[in-house]
Order: sequence, then C-alpha cells, then structure tokens
Amino acid sequence: MRRQRRGSSSGTAGLEFAIIAPVLILAVLSTADIGLAIHESFEVDQALRNGAEVALSDPGESRVAAILSAVDDTRGEQLSTTWEVNRYYACSETPNTKLEVDSRNCSGKRPTAIFYEIKGVRAYRGFLLPARNLTRLASVQVR
Repeated sequence: MRRQRRGSSSGTAGLEFAIIAPVLILAVLSTADIGLAIHESFEVDQALRNGAEVALSDPGESRVAAILSAVDDTRGEQLSTTWEVNRYYACSETPNTKLEVDSRNCSGKRPTAIFYEIKGVRAYRGFLLPARNLTRLASVQVR
C-alpha cells in the first residue's frame, strides 16, 4: 500500500512556535515583574508593621523613624523607602481630628490619646510595569 502525502508539513511547528513564543515570553516577564512589585510591597509592609510595634511604646518620632530605616531591607539597592512619622494627640472617638497639645477636650472629660501616623513610600521601577510609588500608611494609638 502506498502512502499519500496531503501536503508538506515541514516547518509548521517552527512557524507555530515563532508566533506563540513572543506571547509566552511576554507573559512570563509580566508575571515576574508583578511578582517583584508585590515582593517590594510586602517588604515595605513588614517594615511598617515593625515601626508600628515600636510606636506602641511611644519612644518619639525620631526613634520610630530610626527603627524604620534600620528594618527597611533594600540590600543596598536603589529602592530606598522614604519614611514619614508624625506624632499627634487626638480623641479616641475621633482619631482623624488632630490636636496640637494634650488636653481634656474629649467627651466626658477623658484625656486625649497619643497617635502615630507612619507613611512609607518606595519607588518601584519595573522592566515592563510603569514606574510607580508603593505607598503604605498606618495609624497607631498608644495605649
């Protein structure tokens, strides 16, 4: 019995690979870039949690900022994080209303509480994602 050829299929696999390979490479690079951005975001979050834990003992703005800088792991890379630490007084029931000094202006003659607002901003420059700032913010009430 004789085999019949329906047409030449040589080179079909190479052509299909040439069409699909750029899409697959772009997908892998995009996934890696997003993963790195999430990793950087988690590092900022971890430093922020450590700073918030220190702020609970009310050591002062400069001490909290020093801890944040020490804990922030950038491995000597260009991805440094800018930290802002603000200590302020406020009533426990309205923590967004900042008061200049400690007073008894809260309801029921209760004393004001001490709050720390910690903000971290790290610039991220991905190889496919556009450059962006990874910003994290936490507010801590000293007990």
